Amino acid sequence: MPESNPGPVIETFVAIGDSFTEGVGDQAPGGGLRGWADMTAAALAVQLPGFRYANLAIRGKLLGQVAAEQVPRAVEMAPDLVSLAAGGNNILRGDDVDTLAADFEPAVAKLQAAGCRVLIFTGFDPRMFPVIRLLRGRIAAYNMHLRGIADDYGCDLVDLWSMRALKDPRAWSPDRLHLTTQGHRQVALRTCTVLGIPPAGDWAAPPPTAPAAPIPATRVSAAGAPVTRGAVQGSSAPSASAPSASAPSASAPSASAPAASAPSARVSAAGAPAPRVPAAAWARRAEWLAARRQDARWAREYATPWLRRRLTGASSGDGLSPKRPDLLPV
Repeated sequence: MPESNPGPVIETFVAIGDSFTEGVGDQAPGGGLRGWADMTAAALAVQLPGFRYANLAIRGKLLGQVAAEQVPRAVEMAPDLVSLAAGGNNILRGDDVDTLAADFEPAVAKLQAAGCRVLIFTGFDPRMFPVIRLLRGRIAAYNMHLRGIADDYGCDLVDLWSMRALKDPRAWSPDRLHLTTQGHRQVALRTCTVLGIPPAGDWAAPPPTAPAAPIPATRVSAAGAPVTRGAVQGSSAPSASAPSASAPSASAPSASAPAASAPSARVSAAGAPAPRVPAAAWARRAEWLAARRQDARWAREYATPWLRRRLTGASSGDGLSPKRPDLLPV
């Protein structure tokens, strides 16, 4: 399919799927969730007064549930455009991707038989996140199935895997499964491009880069520990004003006097100045430690609750209803 496909005028739009389409990760200014689908609907509404939009997506839904519960409702509403994004939760659970594709195709066929233009999405590339990146090969295989379905049925396709802006961790919420507001905005911009709607920005642009914090110069003590400039390890006296062991002053003991304390941390055991540790090396170490702390927090706050729900058969969407169950003006 071409990147941009203007097609007929879109007067009605129904979005179906899971948390990705519900908008989890993007809090609306007035409360509730927004997300890429709401943003796309707002762009469509600008193009045509009287435009109407419904969003049936619910977090945690599996592909089979979307096909059984949301597709029939979408067919009843017979909108001009239906977006279908589902299967990610199945992949997290270990379901076979060939079977998933075989279940995805009939859903597309039903929507098209109702006269709907169908918009589908590939999965994301999770390579930047530990643990989740283990699913990368299965997601890629599922994506190939989805591309084949898009070709066979003439669906519009939004290729999320190739979006470099989404390979930036800042596009993702701390749970590493849901987009931030910025990530949802990038998806909405690319969706508008695919639908032939003039986008309000560049979907390929990454989030703005924050300026790096200055890193203090660091030395290594005789024991091999880092010592920041301006402090002597094991002493409360500033090193800048402390007399040098190799250059006694008028107020310091003579060179022949016995040493009253251990050598300064800024001097090696042989008496030569300790080598300066490159600031970049300490920056890399600090970055690595920060990443491991984030991994531990993710495992504690997100992975463990997910595993608990999985073992008990619960879902994050249990008891929830669609946020926009009917076609209404935006």
